Amino acid sequence: MTPIDRISSLSPAAQPGTSSVETAADATRAALGQVGHRVLAWVGAVAPTSAPAEAWTAQAGVSDGFRPDMAELARGGDVYGLKGLTDMLSDRFGATPAQSGELHRALEDFTRAAVVHVAGLSGGSADQQIAAMGQALDASVNGNGSGGNYGGIDGVIDGVNAAAARLSVGLE
Repeated sequence: MTPIDRISSLSPAAQPGTSSVETAADATRAALGQVGHRVLAWVGAVAPTSAPAEAWTAQAGVSDGFRPDMAELARGGDVYGLKGLTDMLSDRFGATPAQSGELHRALEDFTRAAVVHVAGLSGGSADQQIAAMGQALDASVNGNGSGGNYGGIDGVIDGVNAAAARLSVGLE
């Protein structure tokens, strides 16, 4: 992030009784929860089983209703809907184009690690499949990233990067 990006990015005012750090943490957790739902939706479309999805819902919250689109898969497009998720978060936090790009890359990294993790444990129990994803979700909001204390879009980016790093540890 350049100094110009920091000057030009304005985060909206936090809701009464919350700080921008809490708002960023909540947004990060919700976004990563949705990515987990989307990854598990694709797993369910290929090998139907509801146990991992139910376990993930119990940990991450309710899905936004995402459904796998085989036509999008055939086109080689954005099968996890990360562009829409990035745009929503960027709009909410007033991100610059550079910050939006950084957020999109972080979401892609997390999604890639989640897919590899879940696919690698496809024969395991639901708890095994989501354990590392849950730890990554917790890492995203517990300040385990490089910055950990940023509010606004920088906090969201930092949280997603922390989660991707935590999930990738188990892949090495």
